[in-house]
Amino acid sequence: MSLLTFLGLRQPRSNRVQLTLVDVLHRTLVSGLAGLTVYGVYLGYSVHQHTMQKGREFMALRETEAKARDEAQAVEEAREQSLAAAAQGALHKRS
Repeated sequence: MSLLTFLGLRQPRSNRVQLTLVDVLHRTLVSGLAGLTVYGVYLGYSVHQHTMQKGREFMALRETEAKARDEAQAVEEAREQSLAAAAQGALHKRS
């Protein structure tokens, strides 16, 4: 069956009754709704992928910030340790 036959624009070589306007409108409506359903599924998938990508980018940013914060904290702890050792050394020299 060709598309023209499906739409009722060309009749097959038989004694079928020609499609009425109601039949054409019904087929148009059903085909449109089927297309809209497919498009809705595509948009749902597309939005989901976009949301997941933004979430991955956000998590990577948070991991980078956490790593930088941990490195800064390690430097600060090392500085505090050296100051504490210097203070302990100064106390031992006084005694």
